[in-house]
Parts: sequence; C-alpha cells; structure tokens
Amino acid sequence: MSKQQYIDQLFNTMGQLRKLLETQTQESHEEKSATIMQYSALMFLKSNKSATVGELASQLKLSKSSATQLIERLVKASWVDRINDQDDRRIVRIAITSAGEQRIVDLKKRFMEKMGKILSKIPDEDLKELIRIHTNLIETIQKEQNN
Repeated sequence: MSKQQYIDQLFNTMGQLRKLLETQTQESHEEKSATIMQYSALMFLKSNKSATVGELASQLKLSKSSATQLIERLVKASWVDRINDQDDRRIVRIAITSAGEQRIVDLKKRFMEKMGKILSKIPDEDLKELIRIHTNLIETIQKEQNN
C-alpha cells in the first residue's frame, strides 16, 4: 500500500470513528440538547471568563451570527449569561454560569462512562499504542504550525 493510500484510509477511519462516537454519546433527541459545539463553547467560556461574541466565534470558527444563535441557546438553557461591558456599552460579554459549569461536568462524566465501557474491551497494549500515535500526531501538527 502506498503512503497516499494509508493517508486516505486513515482519514476514512477517522471520519467513521467521529460519527460512531457522536452516535454513541447521544442516546436520544433530548440528550442532543448539548451539542458538541455547545460543549466546546462552554469549555471556552470556562477558561475565558468574560469573552465577547467575536472571540467565541473566532475560537469556534463560526460566523458572528452563528455564534449569536449558539449563545442564545446557551442563555435559554441557563448555561451562560450575557453581561454588558462596563467600559463600552456596545460590547456584550458572555460568562459561563454555575449551571453551565455543572453541564460540562455532567457531559464529561457521561462521555467518560460510555467511552470507558468501550475502551475497556481493547487490550492495554493497543491503548498504549493508540496514545503513542495520537501524541506523535499532535506533536507533528504543532511543529508544522510553528514553522
């Protein structure tokens, strides 16, 4: 098999894995209330205490209008609050609420329980090798980004 065929096969399996993980972690329509994008937004807001819509949009690679719609869903769920900037009333900041932080904990716990059941069926040596490969891939990508 050529290098290009390996790369093609890798991207194919990565896509299949992503789809399977999404279906595995979302049991019902109600469970989909916190999408991957919502989870990503909550995680960003947890580490960036009072981000603007623009900053969130940039981080998640969304248009400002899409980020605004996402924020609206998070506000309705009481996971984030809108806060007017004290220095510039035109700026609205977004802050995660304690309910939003709890949602992160709950989602991560549920995901880890489901993944733990799946990964417990894979031999330890294979898991170690998978971690080694992921680490290698991350380091290679980071080096490319720094060049």
